[in-house]
Amino acid sequence: MELGAIIIVGQNSGTHALPSKGGGNSSPSPSPSSPIVCWDLLGESVLRRTVSQLREGGVQLISVVDRDAAQHNLPNQVWERAVLDYARGGVEQILLLDLNAYTEINIYDLLKFHRDGGCPVTNVADDRGLLGTTVISASVLDQENDISRRISALSSCSSTFEFSGFVHRLSSASDYRELVQHVLTGMCNARPIATEIQPGVWMGQGARVHSSVRVLGPCFLGAKTRVKAGGVIASGTAIERECEIDCGTVVESASILPRTYIAPGLRISNAVVQGSRFTHLGRKLEVELGVTGLLGSTENRASRRLLDTLGSVFTFGGSSLDLPTPSRAPASLDYVRGNGFLE
Repeated sequence: MELGAIIIVGQNSGTHALPSKGGGNSSPSPSPSSPIVCWDLLGESVLRRTVSQLREGGVQLISVVDRDAAQHNLPNQVWERAVLDYARGGVEQILLLDLNAYTEINIYDLLKFHRDGGCPVTNVADDRGLLGTTVISASVLDQENDISRRISALSSCSSTFEFSGFVHRLSSASDYRELVQHVLTGMCNARPIATEIQPGVWMGQGARVHSSVRVLGPCFLGAKTRVKAGGVIASGTAIERECEIDCGTVVESASILPRTYIAPGLRISNAVVQGSRFTHLGRKLEVELGVTGLLGSTENRASRRLLDTLGSVFTFGGSSLDLPTPSRAPASLDYVRGNGFLE
């Protein structure tokens, strides 16, 4: 086989190590401690988008490995073992991607440059430096020795592919939010995974918005997300799949990660929210608000299925009856401040 790709994914630098929120679903919600490239971004993660780009570029053999999952009883890192497996399996060119950015590289142009240059290793860089993407000719690898040392030894005769297309590095929640804005405003080729119901407003399959809610584009509402009465979804907002925004809440220029519940009467702005974890980007403040009831997860809300069923049965004038959640008291940030969660 001519070409194979190995995507290396690792933890985000500078983030808190929060426990993952496990559950019975086959597609668990990403936590802020998981790699940013794995966070849902307008319906699909950067990792999945990268895999799609590779397949569109003709790469059929693709492996995704965790940089931090090396087993202590094995001498090689996970990605090194993957490189060895590819080389021994007859792969001629190996594309290594240390995935920490969203890029729109033309795979055909990169491979042509690598072949024409005649160098065993080709690195990809833009005007800010290396992008963590490398093409290696498998024939120059010593399959019995340390792969990383061999690649380092070949660096003296490597070439550099100067890339001038769209690149967005992802090392923080702010970087993530900037990429969301770029996609919403059409600054790159990535598109929301949803239907554009009106200019700049995308809604995923099964998303529901009460008729009284104001929706201002560009914005995104993911699959099976629900926005209750009296709220506002303002410009620059991305609410990912299976979220619930309760009555009267305003969300503007913020990202709500999958399966997050937001209580009534809040104003969420310039933030990333996942479950009960709230990250304010302007203040660079990260707090856990689970005990307040202001934020939480939709995964454990047993009453939601019943309420959805009642809402689909009782209708008035063609509009569904959007019932309030009786277990939730109206939320106030004054409570949060009074209990020392915000200063």
